Amino acid sequence: MNITPSVLSQPLLQSLPPQVLQQLSSQPLIELPSGTQVFEKSSDCAGLPIILTGSVRVFKHLANGRRIELYRVTPSEPCILSLGCLLGGGQYPASGITFGPTHMIMMPSGLFLECMASHAAFRTAMFRALADRLVNTMELVEEIATLRLDVRLAAALLAYEGGTQIAVTHQQLADELGTVREMISRVLDDFAHQGLVILGRGKIQIADPARLRALAGAR
Repeated sequence: MNITPSVLSQPLLQSLPPQVLQQLSSQPLIELPSGTQVFEKSSDCAGLPIILTGSVRVFKHLANGRRIELYRVTPSEPCILSLGCLLGGGQYPASGITFGPTHMIMMPSGLFLECMASHAAFRTAMFRALADRLVNTMELVEEIATLRLDVRLAAALLAYEGGTQIAVTHQQLADELGTVREMISRVLDDFAHQGLVILGRGKIQIADPARLRALAGAR
């Protein structure tokens, strides 16, 4: 994989000068299969992960043994937990796992701090990403507290890319919505009984997108 064009195309890095982009382009390419742990709770942060392809799901493990997906890191955004650790000198408060095959490079912590200090546009982009993710997290908390699980599940299914055939397990959906697999399976069985979806092993087919969208809008 040619790293240089991939780095140059990252929106959050385009404001950096050529010499910094050249440094980033010389970083080793990290190729990770789906389900690989990128970082774990209480681990140190060695740098800023820059996703070139694929994505990373960030989970918070709860006291009751469950885990909830806080957000996903894609090629168009930084990992805000990594930002927080690099800026504050702390450790990761959550875990990150690849979702699908993922390619990334690591922006060394020293280079990241230098860019934050010297390049206003880069600094502004990082702080804007932190602010946006804070708003999204507040919305997630509100949804968990106020919306029915069937409504949230309908919205989650519609949010997946790739048409009406979704390659996702019941456990992955449970993690994303902060509940248990048994609850997800129960609601999906009800969806299937209503003709909204067709269930398969490791995949879900949306059979009636219009009715599913109507349910997702019942807020």
